[in-house]
Amino acid sequence: MVKLHPCAYQRPRPQQSGFTIIELMVVMVLVAVMAMLATPSWRTLQARNAIRALANDYTLSVYFARSEAVRQNAPVTICPSSDGATCTDSALENGWVVFQGLSDAAAPVILQDTLPRTGVRTAFSTNAVANRALTFLPNGQPAANFAGNTLRVCPADAAFDNLSRDVVMNRTARLTVVSPGVCNIP
Repeated sequence: MVKLHPCAYQRPRPQQSGFTIIELMVVMVLVAVMAMLATPSWRTLQARNAIRALANDYTLSVYFARSEAVRQNAPVTICPSSDGATCTDSALENGWVVFQGLSDAAAPVILQDTLPRTGVRTAFSTNAVANRALTFLPNGQPAANFAGNTLRVCPADAAFDNLSRDVVMNRTARLTVVSPGVCNIP
């Protein structure tokens, strides 16, 4: 039998842990492929959410304006506003306000101010400034000069025009949201 010298004993080496360069490269390739597949879906999701958010928020603001007109027993107006204080000749993606009074009020009491939106473009079918402001009377009905209008909401990127929404307002200001499948903004 062979006896080893006590100093000749070597400890077992601990098992190395970690990844090899090949394993890391395979994982990075898989992540890159998954990112390439997910990017178009992500862009579609962002465009769809921006369109729906603006259409839904405007719809809620119209309902809010109507209910406030009845509650306060005073006219309440909703109109596009890029400054957050008065009706302006701007598109709704720049924001809108709901205020107590008529659309030509000098110093209106602001009830709601909506911030500008990105990723969308908007237009009304009847784009005259007077037709974009909607005033509700104390009885909850729109002012006599309102003949109905359609708000068109389209994505900023024309590649997603099929995601467009139209908020249709009839003469009584009843709202219907439809998906036309095309962007009707010239």
